[in-house]
Amino acid sequence: MTRRISALVGVAPVGNIYHDRVEATPAPARVLVVQLRRLGDVILTTPALAALKKRYPGAKLDFLVEAPGAEAVAGNPDIDEILVYDAAGALAALRWALKIRARRYDWVIDFLANPRTALIAALSKASVKAGPAHSRRRWAYNHRLVQPQDAMYAAAEKVRWLQSLGVAPADAPALPRVYLTPRPARTANLVGLAPASRKDTRRWPAAAFAELGRLLADKRGCALKVFWGPGERELAEEVARGAGSSARVSPPTPGVADLARELAECRLLVTNCSGTKHLAAAVGVPTLTVHGSSDPASWTPNHPDHRFVRREELACIGCRSNTCPTRIECLAELPAARVLPAALDMLSRAQDRA
Repeated sequence: MTRRISALVGVAPVGNIYHDRVEATPAPARVLVVQLRRLGDVILTTPALAALKKRYPGAKLDFLVEAPGAEAVAGNPDIDEILVYDAAGALAALRWALKIRARRYDWVIDFLANPRTALIAALSKASVKAGPAHSRRRWAYNHRLVQPQDAMYAAAEKVRWLQSLGVAPADAPALPRVYLTPRPARTANLVGLAPASRKDTRRWPAAAFAELGRLLADKRGCALKVFWGPGERELAEEVARGAGSSARVSPPTPGVADLARELAECRLLVTNCSGTKHLAAAVGVPTLTVHGSSDPASWTPNHPDHRFVRREELACIGCRSNTCPTRIECLAELPAARVLPAALDMLSRAQDRA
């Protein structure tokens, strides 16, 4: 018997999710999920992919993503086909939209909702074109989803968006997961430091990372590995120099799998809010995140292996802004000594489980 999903009339709630009216829709045979970028956002989509596959195991589930994200989801058993979006410019985007249209998907679920992905959804001829209601491109969707009223972990939020498509939160794993090369054994007392971030309001100063590294080396004999990506080597070397002889800069990691292997050796990653942090969580490495403008409710999972530190006493903490009218005191005036107790506690927990 064909399973069907009944949509409500008008704009009505399903839990905390809202959607426009669509007719009762057969369970899909072909589904396309779209999340072109960024690395962290792609990784945070993996629980939603797992939940969709669990709810509709007979459906062919494809994933449209740019090249770095494609490597992150390589080998994922929930994805039947990875489509690597490689277009540049409006004409190429239109060609991609027509290519997707020719595949005759029943559902297109667009988590990104940028001009390119909205065009793909709009031209797809899918019976369900799902995308966020808060986007300026909401015209492209006949199944519009809004964010839950309360802040929640971004991976869980993506799953919640799918409730009105028959997916239950219980269908999803609690944490993202990547399926890359076999994981190396963790190195005793090796702590990773990830000091980079694209935004100043998410970047704990290099000197603070270095001081924390010195404290961890002095108190626990920790070895330190400082991670970096394109354009970040100088920052990593500054942190490593400041942390002392126990620190080394990680080798170049040209691909996501290379970075995952290096991260997997660590007992703990101390990090800013970044894609590196989300990849570490997905390969099973505990993370301790220093949060400034970013909201830990959205970006740090509610899980004992993943904790955060921030200056809770500041009225502006978690402002979510990419700029600061003052001196970013939430990060500039957060001393390493305030982060150290959480790091030591997490290392003790990891040691107890080893």
